[in-house]
Amino acid sequence: MPNCLEALFARGFEQGFQQGFQQGFQQALLAGRIRALQQVLNQPTVPPRELASKSLTELQAQAAELASLLNPDPQ
Repeated sequence: MPNCLEALFARGFEQGFQQGFQQGFQQALLAGRIRALQQVLNQPTVPPRELASKSLTELQAQAAELASLLNPDPQ
């Protein structure tokens, strides 16, 4: 039977693993969206390695910027 410290370690490991997996999945989705938008907009596509080096926040901002170019607001 695991002691309290082992149980806490196991729980922390599982939570950290889940958070890392979710963030990695979100980053991969955004990278794919960015590359697809670049192709639709006839822009040069960013290499996957460059996208992988960006933070989740940077990827979200880049995806939003490209999406705004696709659907400009009428003025």
